[in-house]
Amino acid sequence: MSTLDEDLARLNFEYLMLARECARSNPAETAWRFGLDKDRIEKLAEMTLEHLREQAESSRAVIQLLPVFVPSGLAMGTYVELFQPCIPRWTNEDSAI
Repeated sequence: MSTLDEDLARLNFEYLMLARECARSNPAETAWRFGLDKDRIEKLAEMTLEHLREQAESSRAVIQLLPVFVPSGLAMGTYVELFQPCIPRWTNEDSAI
């Protein structure tokens, strides 16, 4: 397993442990903090450490980042574009340099 995979697995495991503990103690807060529905919260609360570890080692990020808020008057498409990487646009004038 590469260092990147190990780091991702560790981060996933810690995230899943936090989410599971939240699901067990306060399902409503889990829905708000982690963006999960009732069925997923129930499944998460029932997961064993071994199952959490298996999920964490899937080589995929399990973390879901949610926007804190959408500014009023701003279209969702514009909001999403704020998170896109900035790619410089070259013009014909730039290529002549």
